[in-house]
Amino acid sequence: MAMQAWMRIGQPLEPVMDEHERIFDAWEAGGVRGFVFGRTLFADAQGQFTIPAFPSNPQVYRDRGLEPNAREGETDPVKEKLLHTMLDNAKARGWTIFIFAPGSGTTGAKPLPLEKDPYGAVSTAAVWDEVFGAFPQVDGGIMDGWTESAYELRRHHGNAVFADIPDSIKAQADARGYDSARLERGMRHLRARFRSFTPAQVRYYGAYGVLSAMNLFDINEDAVYWLRWRREDGMKTGEAFRRELDRSPRKLLLGNGPRSAMFSGMTALDFHAWDKIVDILLVKHYFWHRGFDGMYGTVARWVEQIHEWNPSLTERDCFTVVKAWLGVDLPEVNSLADMDLGFPQAFFDQVVTVETERALVAVSQPEKIVPWVDTGRMPHGGDPMTAGDLQRILTASEAAGLRRFLFHNHAHLTSAEWCVISRMCGAPWDEDPAGYWPPATPKPSSH
Repeated sequence: MAMQAWMRIGQPLEPVMDEHERIFDAWEAGGVRGFVFGRTLFADAQGQFTIPAFPSNPQVYRDRGLEPNAREGETDPVKEKLLHTMLDNAKARGWTIFIFAPGSGTTGAKPLPLEKDPYGAVSTAAVWDEVFGAFPQVDGGIMDGWTESAYELRRHHGNAVFADIPDSIKAQADARGYDSARLERGMRHLRARFRSFTPAQVRYYGAYGVLSAMNLFDINEDAVYWLRWRREDGMKTGEAFRRELDRSPRKLLLGNGPRSAMFSGMTALDFHAWDKIVDILLVKHYFWHRGFDGMYGTVARWVEQIHEWNPSLTERDCFTVVKAWLGVDLPEVNSLADMDLGFPQAFFDQVVTVETERALVAVSQPEKIVPWVDTGRMPHGGDPMTAGDLQRILTASEAAGLRRFLFHNHAHLTSAEWCVISRMCGAPWDEDPAGYWPPATPKPSSH
């Protein structure tokens, strides 16, 4: 059986809504069997996404003991009707439909005190009640990087591993039974260590197993407490929300979109533990250099930051530190300069294969793993990967046992990429200029 594709419809929603039947016919022929849409906002006259895609329903908040907010703005009835027509069409085809980041355009409510709702589960479940009550065609929702801890060593894309813990997070941690002062001490201990490596320490401890690595990073009791909190707190947040969500009027599927398995230790999102919480894990098969969320780019930034903090280390030493901490081992990469040369076949054979296998072995059913797949460019701003790279990602993933994936996203789909996807998942695209044409490639003249 061919691997199954899903498609992400990002913003704006309107271009797909306006031609959804023709687009869906082409997608269906090419092997698409589901999609993710949202955020659930329409564009206003200035092209800004400010118009809610569904009517407000403050009663769902009252039903959970919350005080609803006054909602700003109402939906566009014409666009709302067309959106439902599109969803009805997809549902008639038997497709799976998810909403990305439910919450945009909702009424929202005044949160309960921390002692009554320490994980915000009641408030979040009420938001889902409002969103999914408006969209009966939809099967569930996807949180993006939900509960993930920071994974960038330097401040990048809004996070940094060793940044001071904000007062609001300390108060939250204290309310959940943790010692925030000790958490701060543990984080600062590791931050100081990452700024004080010597070449002798790296070369003696760095590549010789977990016990030696503990000496390299000087792991003490406070550091372990901080690391354990990052993992445990995320799991408890997910468990609390799952319990509240299961009280909703209908069964909803819950998805979370974490970074690739390589970074899961740093993000503290344990795939194996989360198998009991979510219905799907949309792990990010994002490998590009630079931009954000790409594997090469994140690894390079770690190497660069460690070198900046520890100028006595060689670049090779910095790679050793990163491998000891994250477990990363990129084939045929021995320097930062090597990372500008593209991806050798060994990367797909080894890294993509292992990242897929790790995700699959962590969960109870292979269908629970639905990786986001993309090749850089916008909206992630990474160095572009080729359609050939996309095929190698999908080929390695399929060989490892993957059954379906989600392309991110349709607005940036090129003709070459659609050729790859349609050949692998369905009937090859016919490239008729009068028919469906992927939006990121200019349509040729039909004359």
